[in-house]
Amino acid sequence: MSKPVVDNPLLADEVDSLLVSLSGHRLLLPMAAVAEIVQQVDCQRDDQQPPWLQGWISWRTERIPLISFESLVGGERAMLGDRAMALVLYRILPDGLSQFYALQIQNFPHLIRLADDGLLQQASLPELPPCVLMMVNVREQQALIPDLDKIELLLTKVL
Repeated sequence: MSKPVVDNPLLADEVDSLLVSLSGHRLLLPMAAVAEIVQQVDCQRDDQQPPWLQGWISWRTERIPLISFESLVGGERAMLGDRAMALVLYRILPDGLSQFYALQIQNFPHLIRLADDGLLQQASLPELPPCVLMMVNVREQQALIPDLDKIELLLTKVL
């Protein structure tokens, strides 16, 4: 089978992404990983789970886990208030569990189109927190690129 050819060079060099605000960090995620932004989250806590697993939310017809990324990288667990929001992500690893999970977020994410034009630069950190692939500077803001594979492996272990 032959590889598809991209006629427009802009399509190959641009990635639509979201800059997501958390309580202590910003995340940079590709839009292709995002299923939906949920503006009101009603989370059912499960105190038997690790601190980074906030609990469960109902989304469409599924019950999916809600993760506190701040807690996952060693910080304080984000508080769930009346205005809590979630970013529902597609799962990458097939493991028989739900095809989705969610990250708790603070505000509505900002759409960014990243191109190979130098706007995205790797930032230096002595040591990356767990579940982080890299830290970058994008449009004069620092953001973490999460390691979605590691996050999903952690979910698989506890679910």
